[in-house]
Amino acid sequence: MGYTGYVSGDRQHAAADNGSGGGGSYKGEVAAFVDFENIRYSTINSFGREPDPMAWRDKALDYGLMAVARADADFDQHPPAVRTRLDVAGFEAQHYPAKRTSDAQGREKIQSRADLNFVIDVINTALTRPDIETFLLFTGDKDFIRLVTTLRNRLGKRVVICGVPGSVSPDLVAAAGEQDPLQVPQSTDVDKDVIRAIDAYVRQLHDGFVPTQSHMSRTLWRFVNRSLLPSEHIEAKVMEFIRKGILTKRPTINGQGQELVTTELNINHPLVLEALPNYQRNGWEGLPADDEDEYDSDGYDSDDDEYDDDGEEYPAGYDADEGEPAASAAPGA
Repeated sequence: MGYTGYVSGDRQHAAADNGSGGGGSYKGEVAAFVDFENIRYSTINSFGREPDPMAWRDKALDYGLMAVARADADFDQHPPAVRTRLDVAGFEAQHYPAKRTSDAQGREKIQSRADLNFVIDVINTALTRPDIETFLLFTGDKDFIRLVTTLRNRLGKRVVICGVPGSVSPDLVAAAGEQDPLQVPQSTDVDKDVIRAIDAYVRQLHDGFVPTQSHMSRTLWRFVNRSLLPSEHIEAKVMEFIRKGILTKRPTINGQGQELVTTELNINHPLVLEALPNYQRNGWEGLPADDEDEYDSDGYDSDDDEYDDDGEEYPAGYDADEGEPAASAAPGA
C-alpha cells in the first residue's frame, strides 16, 4: 500500500529512510484510531456490506507496528458480532454510551459521545506517547479538522486519513496532507446472487404491479441469501446497483393508469448478463417457471400474495408499495 499527498522536504525523506508507510526494513510504531460509526455506516451505504476490521489492521501494519489500536462508538447500537471482529483484528472497542434526552413534545434525542472521546483519546496518546510519530485516523468526518491540524502543526505528527471513498471530507484530507483510502473488495458472487434475487422478485409480481425502488428494498429479503447479504443492508445494495447502472429507473404507467417510476435490471449490464445468461428482453428462456421458488429462502410461495415488512399477508390484489389495490391480481387471488 502507498500513500498520497505527504509533506515534501526533509520529513518525507526521513519517512522513506526508516521504512514507514510501506517500504524499508524498519517500521516504527503507529497509532490507529477508528471513528467506528462513520466507517461502518459509510461502508454499508456505499458497498452494502459490513466493514472488515482485518483490512484496517493490514493497512495500519503497512505503516508500522500497532502500538495503539482503538475503535470508538456506542456499541449498544451495533450488532454484538462487531466487537468480536474488532477483538480478532486487535482493536480495542471503546464503548461510549450515547446521551438520550427528550424534548417538550416527548421526542427522544440521541447525542453521540464517541466523537468527543475520540478526540480526547487521540490527543492523550500523542502527549503520553511522544515516540509514536504516525497517526492513522479511520474517519471521513470534517469535524476532526482541528484535531488533525493540532496533531500535525503543533505536535509534529504525521497524520493519515483512512476513510471510505465518497464519504471523506476533502478539507479533512487537506488538513492532514495525506490519505490512504479504505478499499472494500467487491464480491461479484454476492452481486450476482442479488441480481438473481431481484429477477425472482420481479417475476413473482402480479400483473399490473410495477416494481419500484422502495417496494424492492422492502421485499427483496424474501429472495436473498441472508448469509451473503443481511436484510438491513438490502436498501443500500439496491442504491449501489442504481449508481452502478445494474438497476435502471424509467417512468411507466401501472395497471391503474398511474404514472410511476419503475426500477428494473439493466439487461445490457455485463454483470447482469453473467448472472442471468438465459435472460431475454421478452422474458426467460429455458428455465421452468417452478424454478423461481428456489430463490424464496423463507419458505413463501413466490406466487402467493404480497407480504408486508413484518411477514403479514396483504389482502389479495393489494398494492403494498402504493397503498392501493392493484389493477389485477393473479388468477385465483
